[in-house]
Amino acid sequence: MTDERPLPRPSRRTMLGAGVAVAALAAAGSVAWLRRDPPSPAAGLAPIPKADWWERSFPTPDGTPLAVRTFKGRPLLLNFWASWCPPCVQEMPLLAEFYRHHQANGWQVLGLAVDRPDAVRRFLARHPMPFPIALAGNEGLDLARALGDAQGSLPFSVLFDASGAMADRHLGQLHPKQLNHWVTTEKS
Repeated sequence: MTDERPLPRPSRRTMLGAGVAVAALAAAGSVAWLRRDPPSPAAGLAPIPKADWWERSFPTPDGTPLAVRTFKGRPLLLNFWASWCPPCVQEMPLLAEFYRHHQANGWQVLGLAVDRPDAVRRFLARHPMPFPIALAGNEGLDLARALGDAQGSLPFSVLFDASGAMADRHLGQLHPKQLNHWVTTEKS
C-alpha cells in the first residue's frame, strides 16, 4: 500500500519569492546579453558597403533632409537610439557633453532615431540636443544590423574615423571610459 497524500501547496510568500528570483535572473541575463560585443564582420556578418552608407540621407525631425556625406572627413560617432529605450535616453546627456567637449577638435555626433517622428519631436522639445538628430524609423534597425548590431538592440553606436572607415562599434549604453578610449585611439 502506497502513501498518496497530496503535496503541500506552496505559500504565497514562497511563490512571490520564486517569481522575484526568476525576474532577477532574466534581468541579469538581459544585461549580460546587451553588454557583450557584437560579432565582427569576419564572424559572418556582411558589413554595409562604405559607399552606400555615405550616400544615404535621412529626414530631420523638422523634415529637412540630412545627407550623411556631410559628416565625411572628420571622426563621426553614430548613435542609434529611440525615445522608448531607457538606456538610450540615459546616455543622451553623455553624448551631448561629449559633443560639446570634442566638437572643436573635429568630432561629430549623429543620432539616428529608430522611432516615430512625433515621439522624437516630443523628446527633443523636452531635451534639446546640440548635435544633429535624424529619423531612421524601422530602416534604422536594418542599417544598425548591417553595421554590426546582429541582435537589433538599442542603443548601438558606431565610430567612423576621419577617412570614413568604420573604426569601432559598441552595443549597449556608452560610458565615459569607452568615449575616452575612442578619442585617444582616433588621435593616434
